[in-house]
Amino acid sequence: MQSVLAGLTVVEVSQSPAAGLATMVMADFGAQVVWFEYGGEGEGEGDDYRVWHRGKKRVPVELAPDSEPAQSHADAIRAHILASADVFVTDLSAQRLAQLGLDWPTLGAARPDLVHAEVSAFGDDNPFSPLAADGERGMPEESLVAAAIGRMMLFEGVAKRPGPVYAAVSVGTHGAAQATLAGVLAQLIARCHGSLGQRQQSTILRALTSYDLVALGVSQLDESPFPLISPLAVKPILNFQPVQCADGRWLQLGNLLPHLQVNFLQAAGLADILDDPLFGQDPPDEAAVERFRKRVCEHMATRTLDEWMREFEADGGVASHPYQSTQQALQDPDIVANGHSDTSHGFRQLGVLGNFERTPGVVAAPPVDVALADLGLAKKFSPQSADTGAAHTVPRSLPLTGITVVEAAAIIASPLGASMLADLGARVIKLEPLDGDPFRLMVFGIGADRCNTDKESIALNLKSAEGQKIAQDLVAGADVFIHNYRPGVPERLGLDYTTLSKRNPRLVHLSATGYGTQGPGKIRPSTHPVPGAALGGVLYQFGELPSTPLAYDEMLDVSRRLFRANELNPDPNTSFVVASAAVMGLLAAAQTGQGQMVQLDMFGANAYANFDDFADVGSGSMRAPLDDDHRGKGPFEQLYPCREGWLMISVGNELDQQRLLAEIGSFDNLLTEDASHWQDRLLPVGLGAVRADGTVTGLRIQEPQFAHSDLAVAFEHPIHGAGMRHGAMSAWPMSDRTLQGPCRTGDATQALLHELGLSEAQMSALQSGEVVNVYDVG
Repeated sequence: MQSVLAGLTVVEVSQSPAAGLATMVMADFGAQVVWFEYGGEGEGEGDDYRVWHRGKKRVPVELAPDSEPAQSHADAIRAHILASADVFVTDLSAQRLAQLGLDWPTLGAARPDLVHAEVSAFGDDNPFSPLAADGERGMPEESLVAAAIGRMMLFEGVAKRPGPVYAAVSVGTHGAAQATLAGVLAQLIARCHGSLGQRQQSTILRALTSYDLVALGVSQLDESPFPLISPLAVKPILNFQPVQCADGRWLQLGNLLPHLQVNFLQAAGLADILDDPLFGQDPPDEAAVERFRKRVCEHMATRTLDEWMREFEADGGVASHPYQSTQQALQDPDIVANGHSDTSHGFRQLGVLGNFERTPGVVAAPPVDVALADLGLAKKFSPQSADTGAAHTVPRSLPLTGITVVEAAAIIASPLGASMLADLGARVIKLEPLDGDPFRLMVFGIGADRCNTDKESIALNLKSAEGQKIAQDLVAGADVFIHNYRPGVPERLGLDYTTLSKRNPRLVHLSATGYGTQGPGKIRPSTHPVPGAALGGVLYQFGELPSTPLAYDEMLDVSRRLFRANELNPDPNTSFVVASAAVMGLLAAAQTGQGQMVQLDMFGANAYANFDDFADVGSGSMRAPLDDDHRGKGPFEQLYPCREGWLMISVGNELDQQRLLAEIGSFDNLLTEDASHWQDRLLPVGLGAVRADGTVTGLRIQEPQFAHSDLAVAFEHPIHGAGMRHGAMSAWPMSDRTLQGPCRTGDATQALLHELGLSEAQMSALQSGEVVNVYDVG
């Protein structure tokens, strides 16, 4: 079957992976991508190869503000866009786009069907916006965004000192790229139905808010339900304990749910703990928890890691994985078996986004360099004169308006991904057990609220034939079904693709598993610390692990710091891929009239989040290591203590480095003033300097500097009332939108059963038979 994006032309003007990763995926799925690279030197294969370069015609251009050929190069780019492009993706600032005539008002006036996607670090509506790419300077490093949004405070405790810690893994770049991709694909779906194109905006800033699961929610409570504990003292929950084995190697446990913890204790030979009346007590007996922790850790130190993994793999019900680097992950059996480590071009690199049964992607070839004067593109469009109409100003709808998603998923990764589809205009119906998604019982339900905005919930017993019939009826009228069941469960519940597609041939059936469906871990459970350990992100954040067996107290301190390094990333990393893959499947269905199975897994999604090092071109890791104090990668990419507070310095350009030193004299002088003083002095002159300490993300996004960035927005839920929620993952200036708050368990049960034509008497019988819960939400 033809690739889903075959025949489409994408024009990219960028030098950043935030734009490049989005267009790389488009190239993998058949699009012709023409990449106008500014500020570069035409990097080629070998040591300079990066995965986000692949699949493109690379055309070096000059777009710097003081460059003589900048305008003529921009004119040539504009001509190619207007005559040839379906999609335009750029990381240039809105101001620079307007100066070059590459902004939406200019392009949209002549091509109102054009998909116009902008991606940036901060957007253009806050004090950090002057750092935006201008054609000479590229996008700021993600480190500045992480500092500005309080993310570096979330890692406090990884270092053996108080204060912010350098955020090493570029998860915000991954998120911004996937948000860009999902928006572009959604616009292409809307175009299939006759809609015009529109301007969309994604930022690393918005993407990083997805990693805040509780702080915004807690901020709305009169009193926090969480005890005040120093970040330098927070220990892992027992279910997520990292352990050192007899050979000095480290293993991450990830048995979050009670039945998984039972599986682990039984498989590890610790079943007697289950008989202790203090085990599992709510609220927990802290002394007992520490006694259990010591028992687990000391017991795990009696055998080698390989011996334990053989036991756990044979059991099939234990979530655990060795810690490894990203380069080691390229050889991981599950990564290889599921196609996330591709060798089709003679070296190992990141695979395609997911497994699409009918419209598979193929890893594209390395880039081909083309001179601007030699670039020839097929002319597919006849641009309008700019004054013939104002179609570029006509209000649009959100691109997934009219799409219905049914989600049967628990905890974080898939539910949060489904909420991102709601951000794009889709209707999302959540199927929950009668007593709700288990996540609603964790962290006081605050995390579940984060993952379930803009949804309708139906509480349903899917173990009953009647409940399965209701679920099947709902999916029969949907466009997408998303689940995170382990292999075999959908078949038992009557929610497998074969069953559902008989009633709905256009259905996109998306399965998000832990390890994938092809490798040795295919039946094993996975929770978010597992892919964090397995894909190399946590080791990059933490640094080198001790390999000599440690005494218990030393081991406990290392495990505490590992927990801080691993606790915030892997689930939302997966959510972004769930959203973009679902929209890719929808586009294929819009084009062909046929649905398909789409298979994703947390390992593959987290390979994408570790994109910067997920290739082996023979020169080892591409990552610059952090210093021992977890402050950064070098003097111009580092956290600095000031007289009061911490300052993140990120200045990559040699000329700007000279300007920085002229301003501050020396890095030692930073101690003479407060961090806020330096930020206020250096930011206005375009130097990357941002205060990094203070509040964490959920509080920071409510501060005045982000008031116009829509990172935290008020909602008025039609049933549940008012509150604050996180903003959407992308902005749509031409579309009106009303963001709603989180659903509650079963809040739409009655309304949805009415839609299916059930009477009050039938609903009452289903309620009495414990098939549904019809909650009184009035």
